[in-house]
Amino acid sequence: MQDLLPIVVVAVAALAGVVAVALAFGARGTYDQIGRSDITFDHEAPRSTNDLRAEVRAFVEAANARRIARGEPPLDVEAEVERRLTRQDG
Repeated sequence: MQDLLPIVVVAVAALAGVVAVALAFGARGTYDQIGRSDITFDHEAPRSTNDLRAEVRAFVEAANARRIARGEPPLDVEAEVERRLTRQDG
């Protein structure tokens, strides 16, 4: 029984070394992501003005269609798009 102790210790140490190396290579990209979140500035570029205008227009047109379906007076879509694009408070 005492003869097996050094063999078991060496085998466990070798297995732990193999697992450590495998984890080190497997987690290589993890360190690249440290410090990155939604509030950092290293992600995609902002949309162009035309894309933003088209998205706001689609939103306003959908809201206008819901207003009309409820029986409310329709909005001036162009004026509402301009108001939403120039509004400073979000």
